Formats: sequence, C-alpha cells, structure tokens
Amino acid sequence: MMQRQEGKRNGVDCLFYTINRAVIEFLRDIWQEIERQEVRKISSRVMSLSRPPSPPEGLDTIEQRKPRKAWRRYVQALMLVLLVIPIFVAWQLLNSRFNSTDPTVAGRPLSNPHTHLHVIALGDKAGTLYLGTHYGLFTSTDGGNTWPEARGALNSMMIMSIAVSPANARDLAVIGRPTTGAAFQGSLYFSADGGANWQAGNAPAGLSPSAYLFSLQAGTANGGQFYAFYEYAGWYETRDMGGHWYPITSGTLSAMLTPTLLTDYTDPNHLYLGGEQGLYESRDDGRHWNQITAVSGNVLSIVASRTVPRVIFCSTEEGKLYRWREGDSQISSIAGLPMKSAPERLAIDPTGKILYGMVGGDLWSSHDGGTTWRHRSQFDRSDMVSLIVNPLNANHIYAGFFLPAKVVSSTDGGGTWQVLTE
Repeated sequence: MMQRQEGKRNGVDCLFYTINRAVIEFLRDIWQEIERQEVRKISSRVMSLSRPPSPPEGLDTIEQRKPRKAWRRYVQALMLVLLVIPIFVAWQLLNSRFNSTDPTVAGRPLSNPHTHLHVIALGDKAGTLYLGTHYGLFTSTDGGNTWPEARGALNSMMIMSIAVSPANARDLAVIGRPTTGAAFQGSLYFSADGGANWQAGNAPAGLSPSAYLFSLQAGTANGGQFYAFYEYAGWYETRDMGGHWYPITSGTLSAMLTPTLLTDYTDPNHLYLGGEQGLYESRDDGRHWNQITAVSGNVLSIVASRTVPRVIFCSTEEGKLYRWREGDSQISSIAGLPMKSAPERLAIDPTGKILYGMVGGDLWSSHDGGTTWRHRSQFDRSDMVSLIVNPLNANHIYAGFFLPAKVVSSTDGGGTWQVLTE
C-alpha cells in the first residue's frame, strides 16, 4: 500500500501547495456562507408574505432588529475577507520569491533545495531519461549523465506521473499539478514529439468534484492510448491523446483507492487490475472484469515479462508473491522467500531474466523467476518513488527518491550505485 500511495502523498505534503489550498478553500467557505445567508434572507421574506398579518404591537422594534443583525453578519464576513486576502497575497509573493523554479546549479535539475522528485521514466531512445519534479519535466539523452535544460518543461507544474507509449515512444502523457496550489485538481498534458511541445488534454466528462487524478499509464493499442485513474471515480481510457475519455471500471472496481494496472504488449485489450479488492482480469479492454480468486489479498505490485507467453508476478499485502505463465490453469505462490515480507515494489526486464523486489529499504534480485533471491543493496531512506529497469540491459537499473531529491543508477544489478543528479 505504501508504494502506491507515494504519488498522492508526495504531492499533497508539499508545504506551499497544502497551505495555499487551505487558504483558497477558506475563502470559498466564506463566500458560500454569504450565499447561504442570502438564501435564508430570501426564504424568510417569502415565508413572511405567506403569513397572516401580525398584531401591530412591537412591530417597529422587531423590524429594526432584523437589518441590524443582517448588517452585523455582512460586516463580519467582510472583515474576514479583508483579513485573509492580504495574507493570501503575501503568501503567494513569498512562494514566488523563495521557490524559484530554476535549478540553482546548471546541469543539475534537482539542485534547487525546494525541488521534490515525483517520478522517473525511460524514453523512446536508448539513454533517454525523464524526471518528473516539483518544478516541471527534465530530460536527459545520455542516461542521466548530463541534463542540458536550464529549466524544466511545464515548470509551473508538479509532474506527478509520466507515461510513455510503447507503440510510439515519442507520445508522452503527464499529470501536472500547479506548484502554487491554485488548483487542487491536476491536469493531463500530452506531447507527440518526445516532450518538446505540450498541450493540455480534456478531463473525462461528468467527474465529481471529489475525483482526484492519481496515476497515468500508457496503453499498447496505438500511440494515443492512455489510461488515467481518478480516486473516487475509477479508471478512464483515451485513444486520441486525451481528446475523449470513457470509463473502463464501475461499481466496486472504481471505488478502489490505489489500484495497479498492467497492460499487455501483445494484446491491447488484455488488462490486469489489482488493489485492495484483489486481482481482476479483462480481455475486452475493461468492458467485463473477472476476479482471479487464486490471488488473495491486497495487491501491492504486478509486473510481467514481454516474452510470449508472458511470466507474471504479483505481490500482496498478505506477504505472498504469486507467479504464473500466461495461459497456465494454476497460479501458485512462491514459498520460502528470504525477505521478511513479499516485495511491495517489483520491477522486471522485458526478457524476464532478472526480477527485482523492494522490501522496505532493501533491494533484492532473482535470476530464476523468483525461486531464489540475492540481497543487493540497503538504502538508508524510505522515500523511493521509482525503480525501473533498462529494457536493453537487465543489470542496469535506476532508482529515484523524493526529498532530498536524488536519482541513482546501477549497472551491476544493484551492487553499486552512481548518483546522476549531483
């Protein structure tokens, strides 16, 4: 559960964003209270018209009290607004002054002390690496050895999630959320040229105000296919780079808080969906879902090789790691794991040669499909946001950490590490 909640926690826990959001909501509450006062006032007038005339005794005194009470309420509301507005403006000015969006050292995208790292992703060409930070998207074309951009793309946005299309890797999608907290809800942005230019996509129609844009994933049907998950609304799919969306979950599946979606490189209609309600499978692009009862408990992570047939691994909060080959009639859990629990984060190379698993701050690897494991590294921090494998080299892995933001790389399967952002 901890792994899949990092995206939301890292965004919401940013101090400036949280306080700005609170101020905005406070102002909104004041305005709503004024509107309620007006509604009550109008309602009382309507009711008074429908009542029979009251006796004249004391009429002047009662009528004089009503405007005084209404006047006091308006003055109180006005004083609150006049008090909050200068605070809000001053806070925004401080935010802009002290939270410069540019790196403080040229060529080091995470050198700004206010920068948080939210996600890392591999791009279309060998060596292309993307960083989703608190101040935009940074790109390296040599595996993270150099970062030529003076500032990130979409640098007024926190880049919370990055999806690269496997069908056309120059097609990208990201979740961007304003760094100032001017809007709590995030937006989807799309690029058809590897991140050189971006345009905002549409949001699914009919979303409730409570729907929270949480994660993003690329589909395999074509370059324009992406999936977006909204907490309290469910999963939606687009096949035209965010022009139109339609739901692929409903009911209890949409109610899952932090589910994981696994796509199929050979069949774009074949999906696995895991979360606190277990593991589900669809073979018609989300129109129908069937629960896989052999996998029990809250699904933490699910990955698969790109071989034919695929080898699939799924870990659950109950401490079990499941393994099966596509088309197998039976799914079994792997016995005798040397870790204290099943990995909460899994990563695998396309050939299935090496499977990596994170348990707390410990990195493990398996070269025989999860039967035996070797401890590779122990990190002294628990804020990992990404663990990805170079598809061209199973021993080459990247890891990213939230704050202090850092990206490290290993070319020997996690035995030794090199810092790429310092």
